[in-house]
Amino acid sequence: MMTTLVLNADTSQMPIGQLLEQANREAIEVQDSDGKVVAVVLSATEHEAVVYAEALRDVAEHRDELKASLSHRGGITTAELLRKAAGAAQAAEQP
Repeated sequence: MMTTLVLNADTSQMPIGQLLEQANREAIEVQDSDGKVVAVVLSATEHEAVVYAEALRDVAEHRDELKASLSHRGGITTAELLRKAAGAAQAAEQP
């Protein structure tokens, strides 16, 4: 649910704390006196949900590119890297 707050002489004096408390309960669309949206205030939970939804959409939209990229990556695993580093450290310690 989203509440609409129209900026006018009365609402422009609304304390910011009151606005933030309301935003913590539900999203607020802030409009100017002409009805133009000037801001949308979301709670942290709602913002997180939007970010995750956008990320999921991006993954779905670029799924083929992601699969191709993952199939072409090379390199070694972390475990292999650590084994090589330990071996190199031991070799460096020996005269």
